[in-house]
Amino acid sequence: MTVQKLVAMAVAVALVSLILNNAAAFTPNWVYQTLEDGRKRTVGLWKMCGLSKGGVATGGRPGQGQEQECESLTWGSESAGLQESRSTVKLQFDMMRACNLIATVALTAGQLIFLMGLVELPIISQDSQWWEEAIAAVFQLASFVLVIGLVTFYRIGPYTHLSWSCYLSIGACLLATLAAAILIWNILHRREDCMAPRVIVISRTLTARFRRGLENDYVESPC
Repeated sequence: MTVQKLVAMAVAVALVSLILNNAAAFTPNWVYQTLEDGRKRTVGLWKMCGLSKGGVATGGRPGQGQEQECESLTWGSESAGLQESRSTVKLQFDMMRACNLIATVALTAGQLIFLMGLVELPIISQDSQWWEEAIAAVFQLASFVLVIGLVTFYRIGPYTHLSWSCYLSIGACLLATLAAAILIWNILHRREDCMAPRVIVISRTLTARFRRGLENDYVESPC
């Protein structure tokens, strides 16, 4: 598989990671909480939804007459559940919001660097040594910050459970790690002689005493 195909595959994996990362950010299902009054609610990074009794149930079955209410969240929003520390929960969600934003910027930057290399800009081309390394670096940054954000949720309240948005973020982190690993593997395993110029100059004076019959000044590289 050529270098360009490997880079394209890594960028495609990172694109899926970017989609999952944004889906995890804008869905209100990061954690599932129970409140002190027994109500349930789901809390996301930027949105919180819960069930509030909007009227008296007429059929006698619990749960009737309930409607879902959602509200937007921002930095420092109060979203602690039953038997949870407010300061801890606030720190967890603020840290995850910051890490999510940084990962989004890094993954998007990797996509842009790849596209700029495809259009062969004067300062960025596929033959540039730093083109592939820059893409790998931003993908690795995205993976690193997502790990930091997710680790903050290792401890949650007894009546709080992680929901599917959190698992989307875990998937985004794993895919970003895979994308960076593909590029790093390709960089480290590239043959050193292929990194050199295609034509190698050999001086006659250095080879005369060993191979007196050598008359060519240039030898083609095996790459």
